[in-house]
Amino acid sequence: MELQNTKMKMIVGLGNPGSQYENTRHNFGFMVLDRIAEDWKFDITTKKGSYIYGVLDNNNSIETKSAVVFCKPVCFMNNSGIAVRQGMKYFERDIQDLMIIYDDIDLPLGKVRIRNNGSAGGHRGIQSIIEKISNKNFTRLKLGIGPQPKGTPAEDFVLEDFNKDKNILKNEVIEKSVSIVKDFINNIEITDLMQKYNGNALSIVENEHITTQKHLDSKKVYKINYE
Repeated sequence: MELQNTKMKMIVGLGNPGSQYENTRHNFGFMVLDRIAEDWKFDITTKKGSYIYGVLDNNNSIETKSAVVFCKPVCFMNNSGIAVRQGMKYFERDIQDLMIIYDDIDLPLGKVRIRNNGSAGGHRGIQSIIEKISNKNFTRLKLGIGPQPKGTPAEDFVLEDFNKDKNILKNEVIEKSVSIVKDFINNIEITDLMQKYNGNALSIVENEHITTQKHLDSKKVYKINYE
């Protein structure tokens, strides 16, 4: 991917380390970074402190202080702030350079929301970040995972795998998130990002007349609705 007028950005996807958490709702942020690395052909594997990272610029440079840095904490979700603080210090990133990508139980699956400040909203990873960097004015890309079923505690729901019948919608959200990250690192204003992306929710409807597309279930045919 070609970067245009790129300043030094740091993109952090939240999740829990370990294969047992790989497909859980709480690892939505990790899933977005994995797709970015796959699509843009670089690795997020270098270990530093409490995170792993990968870098990207037009020359595939390893000069990390003049490139976009992508980080995944290797501590658990509740300690995400440790990794973010370490990364910001090591890569000399300022608060305006930071984007955190994470799951939001209060938004339905298919909905994304961009914010540039605010409270943790009950998300322990975000609470840890706010506490460790002593600042809540950073850009967040919130990915809906709701609705939470009645009778299921939030801490159980977020650690469950996505239902298989939601995989297509999940993947469409990931692709939309990749587009948002691309706009962010190319310095599109946050207010413009919010206006562009916050209003549209993705939904899946069956349509027997639509041909298959990327990530399509082999037994059903779908199209994407924007609500």
